[in-house]
Amino acid sequence: MSPTTALPTAARRYDLDWLRVLAFALLILYHTGLVFVGWKFHIMSHTTSPALELPMEFLNQWRMPLLFVISGVGVTFALNRRTAGQFAGERAQRLLLPLIFGMCVVVVPQVYYQRLSEGAHYTSLLDFYPHYFNGAAPKGNFTWNHLWFIAYLLVFSLLSLPLFVQLRKPAAQAALARLGQWLSRSGVVLLFALPLIIIQLTLRSYWPDTRNLVHDWFNFAFYLTLFLYGYLLGPLAGFWQAAERQRYLFLALGLAAFCFYYWGDDYYYYSLIGGAIKRVVQAFNCWCWILVCVGFGRRYLNRNSPLLQRANEAVYPFYILHQTVLIVLGYYVLQLHATNAAKFLITALGTFGFTLLLYLVIERFTVLRVLFGLKPLARAKATAGAHRLTGPGNVEPMAFAE
Repeated sequence: MSPTTALPTAARRYDLDWLRVLAFALLILYHTGLVFVGWKFHIMSHTTSPALELPMEFLNQWRMPLLFVISGVGVTFALNRRTAGQFAGERAQRLLLPLIFGMCVVVVPQVYYQRLSEGAHYTSLLDFYPHYFNGAAPKGNFTWNHLWFIAYLLVFSLLSLPLFVQLRKPAAQAALARLGQWLSRSGVVLLFALPLIIIQLTLRSYWPDTRNLVHDWFNFAFYLTLFLYGYLLGPLAGFWQAAERQRYLFLALGLAAFCFYYWGDDYYYYSLIGGAIKRVVQAFNCWCWILVCVGFGRRYLNRNSPLLQRANEAVYPFYILHQTVLIVLGYYVLQLHATNAAKFLITALGTFGFTLLLYLVIERFTVLRVLFGLKPLARAKATAGAHRLTGPGNVEPMAFAE
């Protein structure tokens, strides 16, 4: 395939499916780790496990950025099968509806058990429920917690739609084809770290991580850029070929960047000019590990399996449910007389098991499927029967729908 050509939309990219599934699988381990690592979380162990800090910090650098890139790739191909109006309507149904349902139902037990852990007194979850709507977090209780990802994807999708429509025109497509050819050159894809570096340097210090959408300009700009990268780079064969061909280079650079980021505080010059060096390394490290994931993924994960087919549908309800299950279960696990290692294992495995049981119920009922962002049961069966395996277009932002 020539570097100037786009990836065919009829060939499914199983490597992206696998990367998305694996990234969300890591989410259970990551959120379980937040209970024990000593960082601020909804429930926290009284005794921390410092050994978790290194792997947690490592995952924290690239896991969510990777998901925004993959979501942007999905929009590229989703718009190949829909008009702009159809796309906007589908985003509202598959993102906005689960977000509203999640905020009003799924997230409520998270806040309830957090308040209990903080010393509040309620007789039951039903007793707490009216208080949940008394003001927005952090001062109040009403929040989207981990569902911020859905909110940001919805806003990014709709806000970027006019740009995406313009990029579908022949002149823009010709320019993107030339971009694909340029990206095939050695090391060129690393230049995409520059906008991320600029955002880190200009916004990070002034806009702390709130994830409330309206006062979160660093995260907004950083993740929007990655989302746009996914849209632009998704159909360009030159990008994917370069990522696969140079994957070991990116791995070496990523390891070096993370080591410098994590241990660099020991050096005097690291703190000079307001921590700017650290911000530069952080952005470069993030982009390197995204390239590592897509490069090794394209090389080794671009294959189908029955497990992948099942996981593709389950991953969205798993994402919506897992943190609620984790916090409810973790609240009681933390009261056990056991080591943190045992509590971590019980919480992680229990979260997966109980979430799986809930998903097995959800997948059988159309009303629940729609509330959790899945296709109605009849449509899902029809799609499966037709074996409509499309390209990365089925990797749509958190909807994963045909």
